[in-house]
Amino acid sequence: MVRAVLALAAVACCLAAGPVRGERGLVDVGGTPQTLFAGQGSLWVLTCDRGCTGEGRHAEGRLVRIDPRSARVVASGSLSRPGTAAIGGKSLYVTDFWRDTVRRIDLRSLRVVRALRLRLPFRFSPRDNAFVPEAVAAGRHAVWVVTDRGALARADLQLKRVVATLRLPADAFGDPEGGMAAGDGTVWLAESLAGVYRVDPRRNRIIARIRLPRFDATEVIRCGGNVLVLGVRTSGGALTARYELARIDLPRNSARIVSRLRAGPVEMTCGAEFVWLGRPQGSTLERIDPGSGRLLERRRARIGTDLAFAAGHLWTTFPDGTVRQLR
Repeated sequence: MVRAVLALAAVACCLAAGPVRGERGLVDVGGTPQTLFAGQGSLWVLTCDRGCTGEGRHAEGRLVRIDPRSARVVASGSLSRPGTAAIGGKSLYVTDFWRDTVRRIDLRSLRVVRALRLRLPFRFSPRDNAFVPEAVAAGRHAVWVVTDRGALARADLQLKRVVATLRLPADAFGDPEGGMAAGDGTVWLAESLAGVYRVDPRRNRIIARIRLPRFDATEVIRCGGNVLVLGVRTSGGALTARYELARIDLPRNSARIVSRLRAGPVEMTCGAEFVWLGRPQGSTLERIDPGSGRLLERRRARIGTDLAFAAGHLWTTFPDGTVRQLR
């Protein structure tokens, strides 16, 4: 919960200047972009417009759909307490951290058509079994919601009910924006120093715990048939500033470090079967082969606060309410 609150406050108060309005490949969505992602041939932005500072209990924002080919906003809908999001089928799913719910949004109307309340099947404390959802992922047959309180809930795509709940290590979940990935018959969870958990969605079971020594797993990404894990190197039990990229050996359920990155936080996305890395508010973009971890290209580019790949191009958001195409 602390990470979610601090992340929201950090985005809301960031005053870094964005690019010049009016240039080609630039979209003004207004508000403060909170999350940028691609799906169903579109770019999607969750913004926070009001009540974004502090805990964000009464935050008001919007879901914005962008046509990446014309670089134009094609739809927008209001959304209270915007959280993390995922696309699956004909719906988009967004968490509501403060109401213990996950919401299903129709992709055409951008309206909330159903909300499912979540509860822990155990007591987190003597008087508390609130779920406080951190992240959501959508697979072919289910929606998955994870909490830092030690649980992973599986719901049907219509959000009619919770089908199953798995126990996880408490207070170990990674980055809310990328700590979970679903697809190809597997759900992946970055569980900090506990490593990466591999979940079989058909049996609702954890089938592997993949751990690397001195590696704090924060983000999981599927790219070009590979499953990669972004993490932070530890030393003497403490986190360092050094980020590393690990690749999971799927048949063996093991992992190895394939790329040692420069110090500092990293924004990461997959596009055209390559991994793209950039520093938030940085000026360098890197293209990495997901199989070998080899650096293929480094170029100058103005990076904002997030990265996504759509219509053959990379896109990034800026705190001034703009989304820009990286050429």
